[in-house]
Amino acid sequence: MTPEEFKRRLEELEKVICDAVAYFHAWRGLVVEDEDSVQSLNRYKGFFRSAHNALLWMTIMQLAKAFDHDTRTISLRNLLNLAKQDPSNLVPHMGAEAIQVMEKGIDDNEALLERLKAFRDQRLAHHDSVPTKEMSLQFRDVEELVTEVQSMYNNLRRGHDRVLVAFDAIARDAERDVVGVVNLMREDMARFLNRLNENQGR
Repeated sequence: MTPEEFKRRLEELEKVICDAVAYFHAWRGLVVEDEDSVQSLNRYKGFFRSAHNALLWMTIMQLAKAFDHDTRTISLRNLLNLAKQDPSNLVPHMGAEAIQVMEKGIDDNEALLERLKAFRDQRLAHHDSVPTKEMSLQFRDVEELVTEVQSMYNNLRRGHDRVLVAFDAIARDAERDVVGVVNLMREDMARFLNRLNENQGR
C-alpha cells in the first residue's frame, strides 16, 4: 500500500470518529438535570426523546465502525495491521514500541468492544431485540471509548504524517449548539407560561 492510500484511509476513519465525537457530546448535552430545562424539553418530548436516543445509538454505531474486525472495513485495528506490515513507509514517525502500545490499547478493550458490537447488532440493527443485562452500556464506558478512540487515532495519524486532529473543537461545537437549543426551549417555555398566566388573569 502506498502512503497516499494509507492517508486516504486515515482520513476516512477520521470522518467516522468526528461523527462519533459530535454525536456523543450532543447526546450528553441533552442530558439536562435542572427542572426548568427538563420541563422545557419535555414540552416537545416526542422529538427530544427520539433525538436523545438516536444520538446515543449513532455514537455506538460509529465507535463500532472504528474498532471493526472485518478486514474489508477501515478501522483502527485494520490500519494498524497495515502499518505493522510496512512501518517505514506508512508510519515513519512511529516506533515499534508505540505500535505495540497502541495494539495493546485496542486489545485491552476487547471485552467492552465486543459488548459494544453486540449491542449495535442485536439492539440497534434489530430493534425488537431486548438487550441482556451483560450488554448494558454505562455512560462511562461510552465516554471512555470516545476518549480513547480519539487518542489512538491521533497516535496513528501522528506516526504517519505528524498531523493531529482537533477533536476537542468538534466536541465544543456540539456542546455549545445543544446548550443554545436548550436555552431556546427554556425561553419558549417561559413565553408559553407567561401567555397562560395572562389568559388566566383575564
